Amino acid sequence: MPRLEIKWVGSCIFVVSIVYTFLISRLTVTPTPIDIIPTPDIKRAKRLRRIHQEFEARQRRIRRGPFPLAELPPELTLQILGHCAESQSTVANLVLVSRRVQALTYEACLPGMAIRLIGEQQVESFDRLLLCKSHLLPYIHNLWVTPLQEKYYPAAIRILKKCTSVRSLAVNGRLLKESITSPHIGYRIRHTHCRTLTLLHTSSEGWASLFAPSAHQFLEQITHLRIVGDRIPVEFNFPLPNLRSFSYVLNRNVPNLAYGERILKDKDGFPNLRTVVLTGERRGKGGGARISKMKDTRLFVFEVPVERTDMIMWCDNTLGRGFWQLCAN
Repeated sequence: MPRLEIKWVGSCIFVVSIVYTFLISRLTVTPTPIDIIPTPDIKRAKRLRRIHQEFEARQRRIRRGPFPLAELPPELTLQILGHCAESQSTVANLVLVSRRVQALTYEACLPGMAIRLIGEQQVESFDRLLLCKSHLLPYIHNLWVTPLQEKYYPAAIRILKKCTSVRSLAVNGRLLKESITSPHIGYRIRHTHCRTLTLLHTSSEGWASLFAPSAHQFLEQITHLRIVGDRIPVEFNFPLPNLRSFSYVLNRNVPNLAYGERILKDKDGFPNLRTVVLTGERRGKGGGARISKMKDTRLFVFEVPVERTDMIMWCDNTLGRGFWQLCAN
């Protein structure tokens, strides 16, 4: 009997444990986790909102307003304005914007501009400009001066005498004589930066004046010489030691290729001469320029349509895209 009671006591304990565990699992509820919302950084949020608003306002100003050229560094502004040098109308509009933009435009554009002074308004207005703004003289690098009438010659001569920083010059023999050279013994030229010279339709008397000592001094520094017109000197009475490129007009009626060949062979008078270019009107079909090279020489024939005048070719050379550059390569 005692052995049977012990058996049932163990079974009851086991059953009671299972029932207790079951009841506990049913009655116990898993606690729901509480989401803790962090306290926002109000100051940081306000700062980020203000930065975003300022960025959007700046974007709206850029979309609505003009390009902020005046806010750029001067060096970058000069680089941008320099690309306008080929368009004189654009330059004329820029100088009217403000005094600061005007000064920057002159500094950036004038050195690269091919300035042409022909008619009354061009000659006289440029003369007045240099009279009022003499500080612009160092920026005048490229000049084509051919006054149409005698009465404009005094103003043209004044301009040429002042522009001593010119690099590329196109004038006739008379203007060269009266504005740059001098018959006086011991005269020292002031246009020491000029390297490219285009002599326009110079008369026999004009050529004679170019053999003065001061003319020698000027011509000896020239590296690119172009002669426009029928008259070219049979002989240069003095050497041109720095001349690298020489050009004259092709005469189809009286073939003058031999003149260029002879000059190329003259190493005493032209020790550094590398290229001779003859320019002429293109005949036949085709509307562009045509370059022909003579065999075994550095003699070129550059033919262009009739509408491409000598002044246009001079402008192309000044801007670095003319026959000087094409034939040199």
